[in-house]
Amino acid sequence: MKKIKIFVCCTEQSGENICSNILSRIDIDKFQVDGVCGRQSEKYVTNKIYDLSEFKSIGFFEIILSIAKYLKMIRNIKNYIIRNDYDLILTIDSPDFNFNLVNKLRKSNYKKKIIHIVAPTVWAWRSYRARKFANIFDEIFLLFNFEKKYFNFQNFNKTFIGHPIFHIKKRKKKNNYNYIAFLPGSRQNEVLKLIKYFKHIEEYINKNNLNFKIFIPTLPHLFSLIKDSTKEWKTETFISTEVNKFDDYYDDVYLSVTCSGTASIEIAKRNIPQLVIYKLNYFTEFLFKPFIRVKYANIINIISNQMIIPEVTNSNLNERRLLDCFLNLLNSRKNQEKQIRLVNIYIKEIVKEFSPYDVSVNRINKLINPSSKAN
Repeated sequence: MKKIKIFVCCTEQSGENICSNILSRIDIDKFQVDGVCGRQSEKYVTNKIYDLSEFKSIGFFEIILSIAKYLKMIRNIKNYIIRNDYDLILTIDSPDFNFNLVNKLRKSNYKKKIIHIVAPTVWAWRSYRARKFANIFDEIFLLFNFEKKYFNFQNFNKTFIGHPIFHIKKRKKKNNYNYIAFLPGSRQNEVLKLIKYFKHIEEYINKNNLNFKIFIPTLPHLFSLIKDSTKEWKTETFISTEVNKFDDYYDDVYLSVTCSGTASIEIAKRNIPQLVIYKLNYFTEFLFKPFIRVKYANIINIISNQMIIPEVTNSNLNERRLLDCFLNLLNSRKNQEKQIRLVNIYIKEIVKEFSPYDVSVNRINKLINPSSKAN
C-alpha cells in the first residue's frame, strides 16, 4: 500500500516538542514523514532537510542579518515540497518563517492541504496576520481556546487542541526546598542575552550565604553553552537535560527565574513561584513597541490583565530592578502564596486536561481519510 506523505516544518524547540509527540502517535507503517526538525523528531523522519540547530535568530534585527540564509532555506524547502508532492503539510510554530514558506508554495500553485499548528500571537500584536494566515492555510490548530475568535473567517477551519503542558503535575509542597531554578530559554540567543542577569542573582545567593543551590533544566544543544557560561559561579549549580527526571528535580525547587515563554506556563502549572525575564535587541524593541497591544509578556498576566507573575523585560531589565523583584518574591511567603492562588484561577483558562497530540493526530487522520471514525 502506498504510504501517505507528510512534510513537517518546525524551526524552534517549542515546535519540535509538539512535532515529536505528534509523530510518535501516528501509524508509521502508513505514513512517510519528511521535513525540518530536531533530534527528538528525526527518528520518525525519512528525509531530514534542515536541522533545528540551523535556526537561531529570534528578533527582527537578528533575522535581518540572516535574511539571505532564510530566504535560501525557504526556496529550497518550497522546491523540495513541490518535487515530492506531499499529501499534507504541517507547519509548526515559527509563524513568520512558515507563513513565508507557505505563501511561496501557494504562489507556485500548490493545492494540497496545509495545516499550521500554534497560532501567531495576533491577540498581542500584528492582528492583521490572522487574515493573512486564513488566506493561505487550510486549517489552524490552536493551543488556547480564546484564540478562536481571532480566526473566525469563512472557509477557514480552526481546531482547539489544548496546550502541550497538560500533563504537568503540581510540585509536592514541603517545608524546605534546596534549589532556585534558572530557566534561560530554549534558544542560544536567549541564553546569551540573559545569562549575565542570572549570574547577578547567583552572585547575590553566594555573597549572602543563602541556603540554596541552583538548578538549570535545559536542552542537549544548549548544555555546553550553559556549562561554559556558569563555570566560574561559586554557588553549586546543577545543569540537567534529563527530561524524564525533571518532575523529581522540580519538587525540590523553591522558586524560579524564568525566560518568558512556554517555560513560564510550565512553572506556573507546577505551582512554583516565579519571576519572568526577557530581553530583546534594543533595535527590535524600539521598532515594534508601538504595535504591541498588550501590557505584559506572560500569558497569565495578559489574560488576567494584572501583574500576577512579576516580570522584568527588555529595556526595563537591569541588574538593580531584577534583584529587587527577585528579593521581593524570595523574602515574602505572602507574595508567593498570592501568586500561586491567582495563577491557579487563570491557568484553567489556558491548560486543559487532555492531550493536544491525540487531538491533533485524530484531526490529521480525519483530514487525510474523511471516512475515518477519528474525531
